[in-house]
Amino acid sequence: MASSPPVRSKSVHHVAFTTRDPEATYEFYTRKLGMRLLHTENHRQGEGFFRHFFFGMGEGEAIAFFHLEGVGEDPGFKTEISTGLGLPPWANHIAFRLDTLEELETMTKQLHERGIEHLIRIDHGWCTSIYTLDPNGIMVEFCVTTDPEGFEQTEEEALRLLRLPPSEIPEEERKEESVGKMV
Repeated sequence: MASSPPVRSKSVHHVAFTTRDPEATYEFYTRKLGMRLLHTENHRQGEGFFRHFFFGMGEGEAIAFFHLEGVGEDPGFKTEISTGLGLPPWANHIAFRLDTLEELETMTKQLHERGIEHLIRIDHGWCTSIYTLDPNGIMVEFCVTTDPEGFEQTEEEALRLLRLPPSEIPEEERKEESVGKMV
């Protein structure tokens, strides 16, 4: 019997995070980032409930949030997925793709016009990005690949670098700048 080819992911369907404030999350993702609220589900579990709501990122992909009350969560749970775990804010984040540096400049202006003043811009060499935090303390990145060849590596090279001893890792030399007021 012939075996079927393996099934592989085609893209991201959605990435889900948690929020304590669904209204602030809605405001940020719709009014500030321009994403459409696509779908909301409400589920009651005993005395508690949760909402699961999705914003369109484009190309059939979504970012989703859970608003939980009384369904097994710790009372003091943190939505800040990085700093809540004792990590730098950039350690866990979501990056949205833009196609050109012109789009990145337009997005920067749009975000400033919509009240997001705290942005950091970083030239990583192979891409340029702007970063901010959403109302849940989750880092949001807008990224333009500026050097596709600089990003591409053979699997062997990527694996060699993944296994590089810490003593051989070079000092970081990225170019970071504040774009707007720092909070």
